[in-house]
Amino acid sequence: MSFPLQAMPTIHNGLDALRHHHYQKAEQVFQTLGEQGNAHAMYWLGNTYQLEGGMKRLDAGEIFLKAANMGDPWAMYRLYTKNPYSLCTVWPCSSKWDSKAAAIWERQSKQGNGKATFALALRKARTFWYNVTIWIPGMGQEKLNKMALKAFHQGYQGAAVYLFNHDKSKYIKYIIQSSENGFKPAYNILSTYYESKKDIKSMNKYKHISVHLGDMKFIRYLFISYLHGWGGYEKNLDRAYYYGKISTLYGEDLSIYYDKHGLNKYRLDEKISNERKELLSKKAKEFVRTHPPYHYYDEFSFPFYVMRFQ
Repeated sequence: MSFPLQAMPTIHNGLDALRHHHYQKAEQVFQTLGEQGNAHAMYWLGNTYQLEGGMKRLDAGEIFLKAANMGDPWAMYRLYTKNPYSLCTVWPCSSKWDSKAAAIWERQSKQGNGKATFALALRKARTFWYNVTIWIPGMGQEKLNKMALKAFHQGYQGAAVYLFNHDKSKYIKYIIQSSENGFKPAYNILSTYYESKKDIKSMNKYKHISVHLGDMKFIRYLFISYLHGWGGYEKNLDRAYYYGKISTLYGEDLSIYYDKHGLNKYRLDEKISNERKELLSKKAKEFVRTHPPYHYYDEFSFPFYVMRFQ
C-alpha cells in the first residue's frame, strides 16, 4: 500500500483503526511507517498481529524483534524473558532487553515523556524492595503514586486511571481532568463511579458519551445492568435487548441469552414481543452502522493488561 506524500499516515491513524478493529487498515499504516524506519510503528504492527490471531500471533515475535533492534523500548519489553504476557516459548526473547528498555525510558522520562515515566513506575513495582515497603508511609506505593502523578503531568492521561484505582476519592479529579482532555476510557470509568455514588445525572452524562463512542465493554455492561437491574439501572428488558443486539453486532457472543435451548432465565428473546424485537434490532443495526466498535489500546492496556481501562 502506498500513500501520496501529503497524505502520509501517522501512528495515530493506525491506532485509530486498531481501536475500531479495522485490523487490515491498521496493519497497512504500521507496515508503511515501519518500513520507513519508525520503530514504534513496527511495535504496533506486532500488536496488530497478535490481535488478528492465528499464525500471525506467532509471527508477532519476529515483528517485535525488528522493532527492538530498531530501538523501540516497548518492543524490547515484549521480548523480555520474564514478561509473563509474552509468548517467549515461541518468540525470540532475551533477558538483555529489560535493562536496554529501562535505559531508554530513563532518557525519555528526563525529556518529559509521560509514558516512559509510567513505564519506569510499573517496572519498579516488580521489584522485591517495592513489595517489602509497599505499605510503609513515604515508600512503596506512595513513591509509585508520585511517579504516576509525574507521568500524568507529563501528558500520559492513562496514569490518572492508575491513581484512581489506588484511591478513588483522592484522585477522582485527575480522571475528570483526563476526560476533559479527551481521554476516552475516562468516560466509562466516570459513569460507573457516579453510578456507585447514586449521582444519576452525572452517571448518564458520561454514559451517553461512552455509548456514542461505541465503547464495546461498556455497552455490554449496560446490557447486563438493564437485564438484571443492577446499580443505578432499573431492570428494563427493552433496553437490555437493544444493548445486547449492539454487542452481538460488535462480535460479542451472547447466544446464551438468545438461544431457545438455553436456561429459561436467560431467554431474553422470548420475553419481548416480535414487534418490539424487530424495532429494537433495526435500531441497533442503525447504531452500529454509524458507530463502529471501539476498544482502547495503548502500551499499557494491550497486550499485557497491566492497565484495564475498560
